Amino acid sequence: MSSDDQRPGAPSEPDEADLERREAAVGRRESAVAAREAAVAGQESTRAERVDAVETTLAAADQRDAVSDVRDTAADKRSNDADLAEMLDPTSDYGSHWPERRNAAGDRRHAKGDRAASRDDRLTMTHGEVERDPDGT
Repeated sequence: MSSDDQRPGAPSEPDEADLERREAAVGRRESAVAAREAAVAGQESTRAERVDAVETTLAAADQRDAVSDVRDTAADKRSNDADLAEMLDPTSDYGSHWPERRNAAGDRRHAKGDRAASRDDRLTMTHGEVERDPDGT
């Protein structure tokens, strides 16, 4: 069949092969795009899980800080009330409130530990793993 025998507008063999080659190339590109989209979706899922873990840790740190603040305020008030009562009572035996004062001091030490843990959590979230001092300061 010569080129004179073909009807105008009818696809020729080379045109069909070129079309098939181009369609195959489009299919490969679409597959590559789908693979990249799947990879991005996996990365976004992993990131979302990390963000949730960070938010949970920071919420726990904030809660520990709030509890520590309340504990500090209560400990200071107990200590000040005991001192004031002792000071204003002319018949008091100074030192009768030592147990309460020791408890207040213990609460302050415990609050300091909570604050240090909260601080470490926040530093870990922003700077990576943090080395802790062996003496706890």
